This record gives sequence, structure tokens and C-alpha cells, in this order.
Amino acid sequence: MNQRHLDSEVRGPAPGHAGQLRGWLTGSQGRHVSGPLAAALRRPTGPVDASGRVRVLAAVLAVVAAELLVALVDPVAGAVAHGLLLVVLLFRWVSVEDATTLVLTLLPLGRLTSLALTPQYHGPATYALTGLPLLLGVLWMSRGFPGSDEHTQPTAGRTGAAVALSGIPLGWAAHALLPLPVLDDPRAAVTITAGVLVTFLFAGVLEELLFRGLVLRTLERAFGGWAVVLSDVLFVAAYLPVRDPGVLAFMAVVGLAFGEYVRRTRRLAPVAIAHGLMAAGALVVFPVIA
Repeated sequence: MNQRHLDSEVRGPAPGHAGQLRGWLTGSQGRHVSGPLAAALRRPTGPVDASGRVRVLAAVLAVVAAELLVALVDPVAGAVAHGLLLVVLLFRWVSVEDATTLVLTLLPLGRLTSLALTPQYHGPATYALTGLPLLLGVLWMSRGFPGSDEHTQPTAGRTGAAVALSGIPLGWAAHALLPLPVLDDPRAAVTITAGVLVTFLFAGVLEELLFRGLVLRTLERAFGGWAVVLSDVLFVAAYLPVRDPGVLAFMAVVGLAFGEYVRRTRRLAPVAIAHGLMAAGALVVFPVIA
């Protein structure tokens, strides 16, 4: 909440980046353009074998271990671990061009940039600046990422709207039940406006693009439905530095629900909006009106 596609022949003019991202979010993109994940995801390597799954699990556990270091031992030690993991994952990507490996590099990147947030510098502007490298990385990797060619259920529109709007009661529940940080000078109009925009984008939409978009979709190649659980483990691990069991449990349940929705419908936009509304409500709006 407050943490931090595929080669094919293009028929006609290539869509702009906004069009690619829109198709990826809605699951309606039929022909996909090239992107950094394109070759790896299109390459006909067949099912991921047992050794490949073990390597991916090892990378997932390494990310969780580095987050535990940040949360329970020392942020500097955790930062060193994340830095080393980032280098290892990048070297593996260079050598084998595995899509999952490339996506997982975004997790240590996100943690390293988030460690720039301190009690002295934690306002909306700082949060946006520290989240910008991760946002750019996610957008870069999402170029040409496949939307779904499957037909959605006739009620997908109504269901999607309900899922998107669920972020409002979720934000209220998080504000009412969990010990969350609030903005400095939360009643200043500029602070409120900036806070809503920043938390909606960087704490909500960005996390869904990363965890339910890139991470979940690439893990599915090796683990099928279990990718929902694994992506949720990584999602909750990002909240370990909060060190609050209530926050971790809340985000685990939300992450599982969002992940299962994306897996079944192939639609990311509703959960991205829901997460954005939840973050903006819990961290900015509800503290102001309470």
C-alpha cells in the first residue's frame, strides 16, 4: 500500500506506449510489440523444468531474506544484500535472458530506492522521487507485455467496477484498524492533493503493475496457480520493515484476493484502481476527514 511483454509481427503502425500499457492493464491487447521481456516470453522453451522452478524459488527466498535483514537486523545490511542480489539477477539475465529473473530485479531496486525515505524526508515529493526509478523500470519492462486474448465473462465490466471501488472501504478499514503513518501538515490543501496523487500512483497503481502484473504473470509460466501465492509472499515481504502483524495480515489477504482476480480475469486495471484508492484513502483522505 505504501511500499515500494512479447515479440510478434506488428500489423499496421505500432501503438504508442500509452496504448500498450492500456492494453496490458485491460487484457484487451491482441497484437503485441517488442519489449525487454518479449524475446524471453516468446522463445519456445517449453514448460519450465524442475531445476528452473528451484532457481526461481531460490530467488524468491533470497528477496524475502533480504527484506528480513532490512526489517529485523539492520537496514544497511539489508541494502547490501539487496544490492548483491540485484547484481546476481542481472548477471543471470544477461547470460540466459530469463523473463522471471529480469522481473525479479525490480524488487531489490524498489527496496534500495525506498531506503532513501527517512523520518526527515518522507513527504509526497520525496516519495515520488524515490519511487520514480521503480516506476520507470516497470514501464520499461511492460513494453509489449501480453494482454489476454481470452474473452472475459459478460459481467466483467460490472465486476471490474465493483473490484475497483472496493478500494474505498478497504482504505477506510486500513485507516480504522491499522497504525499507519500520516502526512506532515495533513490538512494543507497542497499536501492533500499531492498526497492523494502520489499515493494513488506510487503506493497503489505501481505496486499492482509490479506484483500482480509483471511478477504474477511471469511466475505463472513456472508455477501456474501457485504464482498467486508466491507473488503475494513477495508482496507481503515488501511490508516486513513495517513490523506490524496487522498490516502484514491485511496486505496478505488483499494481495491474495487481487492476485486471484487477475489470474482468473486477466484484467489488471480494476485492482490497480482499487489499490490506489485504498492507499490514498488510508494514508491521506480518511486521516483528514476523521
